[in-house]
Amino acid sequence: MARHSKRSLLPIPESRHESRVRVLVPMARLGRTLPWRGIVLAVALLVVLPLSARRIAYRMVEQNGLISRPVGLETPLTYGVPFSRVHIPRGAWHLDGVMTKVSARAPVVVIFHGSAESVSYWADVQAMLHTAGISSYVFDYSGFGNSGGERHADVIAEDVREAWRDAAIQFPFAERRLALAYSLGSGFLVKEFPALVPEPQGIALVASYSSAREAAVAFGTIPGWAAPILPDLWNTVDNIADVRAPLLIVHSDADQLFPLSMPRRIFNAANQPKAFVRVHGYKHEDGHVRPDTTYWGGVMQFARSGSLPPSTTNR
Repeated sequence: MARHSKRSLLPIPESRHESRVRVLVPMARLGRTLPWRGIVLAVALLVVLPLSARRIAYRMVEQNGLISRPVGLETPLTYGVPFSRVHIPRGAWHLDGVMTKVSARAPVVVIFHGSAESVSYWADVQAMLHTAGISSYVFDYSGFGNSGGERHADVIAEDVREAWRDAAIQFPFAERRLALAYSLGSGFLVKEFPALVPEPQGIALVASYSSAREAAVAFGTIPGWAAPILPDLWNTVDNIADVRAPLLIVHSDADQLFPLSMPRRIFNAANQPKAFVRVHGYKHEDGHVRPDTTYWGGVMQFARSGSLPPSTTNR
């Protein structure tokens, strides 16, 4: 057997140059890959983080802006007016509503209410409209009041369309069907207005707001600096251009949530014919908390005659 020296069994030492080459080759490869990986990661973060922030802000608005309230004991009958319950099928659940009917031919106002409300909040308004010869129909969106389902923006959009369709079925011979939205409901109604069948003969926006972003800030749902993160939902200033029916805007100069500048921007962007009625001294919720003929007079005239009242923006 050949003999091997101890020295021959030991690794042969590299020269300094060989050692440096062995180190530099992987470093060169790393240098070619790391910048691109870093760029891809940075771009991914720039895309993913804003989208995540938008989703979080969106959910925050849904949770804190779409607020339900229990249905109270008040009904139109509390004020001496007979009424009927409404049940609108929505797949696995139904929407709850209340309607009053003056006669088969009487004009009807279909009410799309605001946040932190339910159908019982509108019992006295329905009674007042009935006394004026106007039928009415109000319902709770999914997840509001006694309606089933969950409170989501896309679900409410379909609620608006289905409720309007059902109101047309309930009042097939009404002389006039007027779509009326209050507060948060104004964004829902204007966005879905082109999809309403049959087309309303008029639209009234009461205590309305300019966009979901600005409304969320006004409600205190998100801080002003975070508003751009929120998707630009229910931008009534932009969406009003798609409304071709006669438009009435009613707003109080004492509204503590939505200043007059909001509905004025809607009005300026709207098509003709249109009218703006400014009422004096009413808080945001007073339209249903303490309704009277001064506040609702313009709407009642519009519903009864089909003619818009004179604008009072400069009075």
